[in-house]
Amino acid sequence: MRYLLTLMIAYGLAACQSSGPTSNQYRPADESRPLVDSKYSLSADRAELAELRKEIPESTREQNDEIAFVLGLMAKSTKPPSEIRSQFNGIVRKKRDQFDKDIRKEREVFTSGERKKRDSFLKALNEERAEALKAKPSRERRAEILKDIDQKRAEFFSVERDRRNDFESDVRERRKNFEDYVRAKTNEFNQEVNTYSKNYDRLKKEEQDKKSQKTVPRSEEPYQSITEVSQELESLERELQRFQAVPGTPLRSGTKSE
Repeated sequence: MRYLLTLMIAYGLAACQSSGPTSNQYRPADESRPLVDSKYSLSADRAELAELRKEIPESTREQNDEIAFVLGLMAKSTKPPSEIRSQFNGIVRKKRDQFDKDIRKEREVFTSGERKKRDSFLKALNEERAEALKAKPSRERRAEILKDIDQKRAEFFSVERDRRNDFESDVRERRKNFEDYVRAKTNEFNQEVNTYSKNYDRLKKEEQDKKSQKTVPRSEEPYQSITEVSQELESLERELQRFQAVPGTPLRSGTKSE
């Protein structure tokens, strides 16, 4: 009974690996998904996620709204463009870090499952081999048993190798899609921030011009009018007349004062 059970397990594992055209694919061919998962999207989640957001922690909501916050700063035209660029780059860096973290976790899970599957198959195959040879079959039968076992082993590892290749190919495709998406969004952001920069510089220049107009340099003060000049001359003439009216002692040539 134990021998039959072992054989069933071994044959079942081999059959699962070789049955069906998509058994060795990491992702089923009919599976549909967006090019980039929404969790890596550089946009604020709004109405379409209103219900889901109720269950999301506040810290996560703040991260999801970071781009909307940056674009809001653009509308105010109060922050230097360099600060807005820095914030945008920080958000992109967080999204990329999250993507890398998820890929690492997925690879760890895949590798762990791969190892468990391989160990289970080899254990069952070794038990099958030991049980088949226990009866001390003839040389021809022994050769057939070993050949059959070697074929099962080769098929298993071939399928697992294809599955690993499919996994790595899927990861490369998703990474490429993510980087293409980030590149496109960065180009869009650069266009927006360039427009923002021009508007920011214009407002700064207008502000400087207003400050300059409030302080007029002395060299640029307007000339006095003719009336003002005449009044000043008349005032000086009156002062001179008062000075002349004051009596004084004339000095005599060659006379020493005692």
